[in-house]
Amino acid sequence: MVTTTFFSRARRSAVHAPNKIRGFLALPGEIRNQIYNYYFESERRCEIVGNGAQFTQRSPQTVKLSLNLALAKDTTPAHKSEANIIPPTAVRFPRPLGKYNAVRGLCTNWQGSLHALSLVCKQIYSETATFLYQKTVFVFNAPKRMVNFFRFASSVGIENITKLHLHYNTYGHPHRTDFRIWQEKHSQSWQRACKTASKKLTSLHELEVWMKVHEAAPKLSLREKWLRPLLQFRWLACPKELASGKTASTQPVHCQSGLQIAKVHVETHWTKNVELHWADNRRLVEASKDLHQLFGQAVGLAIIGSTEQAAMAGFNAAWREKHAEWRNHLPLVRGA
Repeated sequence: MVTTTFFSRARRSAVHAPNKIRGFLALPGEIRNQIYNYYFESERRCEIVGNGAQFTQRSPQTVKLSLNLALAKDTTPAHKSEANIIPPTAVRFPRPLGKYNAVRGLCTNWQGSLHALSLVCKQIYSETATFLYQKTVFVFNAPKRMVNFFRFASSVGIENITKLHLHYNTYGHPHRTDFRIWQEKHSQSWQRACKTASKKLTSLHELEVWMKVHEAAPKLSLREKWLRPLLQFRWLACPKELASGKTASTQPVHCQSGLQIAKVHVETHWTKNVELHWADNRRLVEASKDLHQLFGQAVGLAIIGSTEQAAMAGFNAAWREKHAEWRNHLPLVRGA
């Protein structure tokens, strides 16, 4: 007689074979990385600016939520490009970050989304996040939007940003003295935002700035208050002792990993007034353009680590020699 016990009636749990990964994720990681490199080869622009901003080479698609992205078709004139190339596809976020409803994933326009591969699943997103942020140019035109971005964007994304474009305008009308207090606050806001950017964007490689100086008598000097925000980026390009101005080196110092390229475009009221009132004097117009361009180059050199003397060498030489005859028409230097 076979006796049964409680233990003899217990059944062993069935052992199921693990599900075999199929499709794209079954490929080796090295092959997937090669595919990602090819997929993210083209550059994109992410404009975190208001709807009224007009500076892109291609009119961007405005995004209210993070979905339904479409490739832009129309083009609008903007800054003159050095080469006749197709501008990158742009997407614009006019709303303040952090103030929106949850994205409805089922409504995502997969065919029109920029880099839709990153939206497939969490694993692919984690694998492509680095490629996504490295191949995207982030554009800002207000300090508050920059601060909000650094607050709500993922740390992985921020640490992999390599290109940053800023559109920096000083505050108010140049002849309104009652705007002085707001000009100071505006400059301080930009300085805080740029200081935060210099700490957060540890992989930043290229910086490009378009700045408009609204002052009645602007002076092109690296010691002007409206340049302090941009000089915060020196911390990304050089050691602390160089950023604080304690070194005697006359050449720009580059770290192996850090900010290597800084392009600055400066515009003052002289830029337009000379063309408006002295249009018949082409030499004066060209002198004004050349001096502003050389000063922009000087600011860029200062950002990537040059001393004041080395950065301003080209501008000072042109001011004293090449364009010396136009000093009375272009009072751009203090004590000139």
